[in-house]
Amino acid sequence: MTRLAQARLALALPILRENVWGIAFAAVLLGACIFAIMRPAAGHSSPIISLGRATGTVVSVLDASPNPKGWINGGFRYLYGIRLSENDLIFVYGHAETPRAMGSQVPVEQQHRQDGSETYRLLDE
Repeated sequence: MTRLAQARLALALPILRENVWGIAFAAVLLGACIFAIMRPAAGHSSPIISLGRATGTVVSVLDASPNPKGWINGGFRYLYGIRLSENDLIFVYGHAETPRAMGSQVPVEQQHRQDGSETYRLLDE
């Protein structure tokens, strides 16, 4: 070990001993935050137990590209607001290759998941 490394270690050890409780608290807090963020993501991996098909009317279209330049990160995509025949309003992502006009009827796949949630997917005609 060089003299410079020994000097750095001699300086770092007292600082670490002095701040060990703060470092431990920050590590626990960071772990709790990561757990809180990842827990909802684990719910999205709930298996699909049944599928249904519904039709709805497109009531709104928004550009939902993750990047303003569009071609970065997978291309352009749209967020469609679709009013189902039961009068429920859902929001579904769709790719720009098959744009949907407002007022058009579109098929939607309804996915019932094991945790009781429902997700929707826009079907290609």
